[in-house]
Amino acid sequence: MYDAFQAAVVGLVLLVVLWPTRSTGKRLLKSWRVNDPSAEQIDDAVRYLKRRRVLYPVLCAGLTLVPFGSGRGVVSLVAVVLGGTLLAELLAMSLPREGRQRVASLAPRGLFDVGSRYVLGGYAFVLAVALVLLLADFRIERLPVLVMSVAAVAAVMWAAVNRPSDGDEEVDRVLRTRSVHVSAGLGAAVAGALVGGLFVLAGVAAWVLMANTNVVSKKIVW
Repeated sequence: MYDAFQAAVVGLVLLVVLWPTRSTGKRLLKSWRVNDPSAEQIDDAVRYLKRRRVLYPVLCAGLTLVPFGSGRGVVSLVAVVLGGTLLAELLAMSLPREGRQRVASLAPRGLFDVGSRYVLGGYAFVLAVALVLLLADFRIERLPVLVMSVAAVAAVMWAAVNRPSDGDEEVDRVLRTRSVHVSAGLGAAVAGALVGGLFVLAGVAAWVLMANTNVVSKKIVW
C-alpha cells in the first residue's frame, strides 16, 4: 500500500508539473519542425499530451500491484514510474480522438518509415546489454518485467505504424514519430533501472537522447 501511494504521489507531481498548455503544445510542434503551427494543430498536440499525462498517477500506482513494482527503493520506484509513463504513451497513442473520423492509409508503411533507425538501433542495443547483464548476475526474477516493457514498447510502435490517421496530417505524422522515439527511450530507461547501478544513468541518458531526436521521416505516404 505504501509503494502504491508513493508511486501515485510521484505520478501526481509529474501530472501537475508537466500539465500541458497551449504554449507547451506550440513549443512541442516547433521543436518537431512544424513551422508556425495553426491553432487547430496546437489543440491536437495539447490533447495528445493531456491524454498521456492524466494517466500518470493511476498507472504508476497500479503497477505497484504487479511484479513490476515488487520491492522498495529508488530503482524500483523509477522502474514503476517509467513503466507508468510508457503505458500512458500506449493508451494515448491507441485511443481514437473524439469527433474525429479515422482514415486508413492506402499505402503500406513500416517502422523505419516512422521512427529513426538510430533510435530503434539504440534501443535494441541497450536492451541487449541489459539482458546480458541480468543473465550474468542471475537476476532472472527481473526478466518478466523486462519482457513486459518490451511488449509495451512494441505495442506503441505497432500503433504508431498501423493506426488510421486522424486530425491534422502534419501533426499526426509528428506524433507518430514522437511516440516511437519516446517509447523506445522509456524502454531503454526501464532496462537501465532494472539493471541498476551506473546503467540507470545510461538508460536515462538514452531516454533523453531518443525522446529528443526530432527526425520525422519524409517517406510516410498519407
